[in-house]
Amino acid sequence: MRSLTGQGRADRAATSEGAAATASSFRRSRAGRLVRRVSGTVGRIAESLDRRNGTVLALAFLGGWIGYGMALGGQYKLVADELTSAAGFGVQQIEIRGLAESDSTEIVDRIDLTPTSSLLFMNAEKARARIAEIPWLADVSVKKIYPNKVVVSLRERRPYALWQDDGRIRVVDKTGAVMAETLEPRHANLPLVVGIGANLRAEEATRLIESAPSIRAKIRAAVLVAERRWNLVTVDGVEIRLPEDAPAGALAQVARLDETKKLLDRDITAIDLRSPDRLYVKLSDAAATARREALKLRSAKKKGAAT
Repeated sequence: MRSLTGQGRADRAATSEGAAATASSFRRSRAGRLVRRVSGTVGRIAESLDRRNGTVLALAFLGGWIGYGMALGGQYKLVADELTSAAGFGVQQIEIRGLAESDSTEIVDRIDLTPTSSLLFMNAEKARARIAEIPWLADVSVKKIYPNKVVVSLRERRPYALWQDDGRIRVVDKTGAVMAETLEPRHANLPLVVGIGANLRAEEATRLIESAPSIRAKIRAAVLVAERRWNLVTVDGVEIRLPEDAPAGALAQVARLDETKKLLDRDITAIDLRSPDRLYVKLSDAAATARREALKLRSAKKKGAAT
């Protein structure tokens, strides 16, 4: 008896679900028939109204038809988009202004339009917010130009430097904001800054390097040490350790020595200018060994001459 009752309930549930599905299908098909039946008529009438009395009257007329469609079909978005698109308010053109770095496909995708989308019901602010999430963009606006055009105006960030930290290299703009996590060939000539917080001081590092134009081409990277001072690394791997105070003056001293003594072309690994009025040079291992051997030989010659 219990199983029969359960079966009966299951049958009633199945019948109820079937009825609900049928009703839902009927509503969708009814809305579809409504759109197909009305869209052609609306397009002709709205065009006539627009030609005679202007867009305002056409919109008022469409509002009535949309309300009628809502009442009959219960498919507000479908009916509204179809009817207004048929009346000439479908989005036909997307214009993107200020595009250089960004991907136009990504921008269009974030506007989130379909082939039947109506300009009347497009949410420009939501589209703007989605586009503004693209890291390359500093500012964006989205405007609807009636009857059928969307204009997106962009202000892009410009790649300024490469920032290396925690084993990763990223592209940053002048403010230090990360623009991209992957590098492209066009980024190869950007200055490289390294270390925690170096991205926020990339402009400072660039000005420092440019203050010594005679050796600028020999500098490969600027390393921020303890977020206080800079070490510059040359393309040959020589580390120039600059003081926290007046680093440009210390770098100018290196530039003068390079011009007169070819300092950066020598077999050295580091130039230390952190001590006031002192400059220390660290030889490479090979150069240090050769120097020691030369000193030993010189000492031996002196002893031989003395005897």
